[in-house]
Amino acid sequence: MIRQITLKKFSNRIALEMGLAIVALAKERNQHIAIEISRLNHAIFLFVDDSLPADKHNWLRRKAKVAKHFEESSLSVKYDLINGNMTLKDTFALDEKEYLAKGGAIPIFVKNAGMIAIIAVSGLHDEEDHKIIIDALQGKFFE
Repeated sequence: MIRQITLKKFSNRIALEMGLAIVALAKERNQHIAIEISRLNHAIFLFVDDSLPADKHNWLRRKAKVAKHFEESSLSVKYDLINGNMTLKDTFALDEKEYLAKGGAIPIFVKNAGMIAIIAVSGLHDEEDHKIIIDALQGKFFE
């Protein structure tokens, strides 16, 4: 399972290209998603399919907060919690109204610079949210 995406460089234009690649793959698969790519303090790319409810913004934000806090994908955090018999609330004192350990958010690192952004997808089953990011970007943006 991919815990993070590591790039040689990152820019707002790269974020746009990444977001559009994920939206294109979702359209090709007839899947309805919401996606947000954010630097650590502001959004760069945001798309919410017309068929999705407005609360998808909240799902994106909560998943991204998990990826940012743990510096790994929200899906890997989900399984770490399950395997360790832990919870966000009891083990890490994180408010589950603000943090969501479900697949669909992956941190973006730049070599020799650290974590620089988070990419989050919602709208599918949480493992599919994670997978569409990987399927759309692997081989094009990272290996």
